[in-house]
Amino acid sequence: MYCHQRLSILLISAIAASLFSACSKPNTDNNFSMPANDSTKVSPTATPTTASPAATATVAPKPTASPINLPELEIKELEPYKHRSGILAMDVPKGWKLIDKSQAGELLLTWSEIAGRATISINIFVPPSEIPENRLNDVFTLILKGMYGNLNDFEMKSPVVESTGNIVIEWTSTVTIGNKKVKFLASSSLQRRNNKLVIFTFGAIEPKFSELKDYFVKIANNQVINASLSIP
Repeated sequence: MYCHQRLSILLISAIAASLFSACSKPNTDNNFSMPANDSTKVSPTATPTTASPAATATVAPKPTASPINLPELEIKELEPYKHRSGILAMDVPKGWKLIDKSQAGELLLTWSEIAGRATISINIFVPPSEIPENRLNDVFTLILKGMYGNLNDFEMKSPVVESTGNIVIEWTSTVTIGNKKVKFLASSSLQRRNNKLVIFTFGAIEPKFSELKDYFVKIANNQVINASLSIP
């Protein structure tokens, strides 16, 4: 799977907000988009219990799948998804695994192909303070570095503002599929919906990214986001 950690979006947003404030003063393994551990929340320590000794079974290690033994990476069919809050409805690749890492005030959903060779993610949240248009590029760059900057061989291009007003940043990294390292290409877009920011990311291993891009764009274009609703 495509593993990484991402900073809490509230923490990233707070940093982004401080970056904006500073600049505005006169004379800053393979499932992606998964939050990092929140150091402010400590799980209670389990009380040790005494158990009777049991025989230890020897389990043979499962063979690691090689990319050449995996089925062809393709999107055969899309199926509808609707979040229980009503804030999001979209089509997603059928058969992909949903990983829901949403927190209070933040929607974070990732769909991953079974072998981690392709994935899509959507993140909806309310920043802690209003961010003016001329600061969105910097804020978005900061957020993406926090989300994906720890990935192997991570590189990102400069932000591009589309005619729709969406900001797009393309980036690459290296993932391990089976026992082989493969280049992973991705594209993240940022758009403002009322008081909310929406980040949509899609990616796939090379060279499948270009083949699947039309499907990803179709998914992005057909999203229905009810920005008037509160994030649960």
